[in-house]
Amino acid sequence: MNSSLTYEILLYLNSFYFSMFALCEFGMGIFKAANLPYPSGTLISESLLLVFLCCTEYLRIFMGRKGNLTERGFAVLVSIGLTIPSSLGIMYFLTWQTYVLRLEVVLCAIQLTLQGLELALALLCLATFYRSGTL
Repeated sequence: MNSSLTYEILLYLNSFYFSMFALCEFGMGIFKAANLPYPSGTLISESLLLVFLCCTEYLRIFMGRKGNLTERGFAVLVSIGLTIPSSLGIMYFLTWQTYVLRLEVVLCAIQLTLQGLELALALLCLATFYRSGTL
């Protein structure tokens, strides 16, 4: 058995954390829309980016868990590839959006840390699959 328990635990915890993260971002978006002046079209584009991020992160976690449990390297590779757009979306909410709240900085930093740990463990898991010939 070559699957990584630590990687699976991180993916499992991240699925719950990201759900909370997305709900908090949605709530903060409503708060900012009600209390802060936004340029036209910016609020819609940030909302669409949040929807894109939710889809990407869900698919990343799903493929990572599927690849780890079935010991298939391709699914883990897809999960690694989806880490790039997902982390860029988190970076947008951390630094590049119109208004950034302190709570968003904390939540985004935790999410990026989880993604970095998952990336490192995914690479180790992929190396284990490669060594055993199940890739």
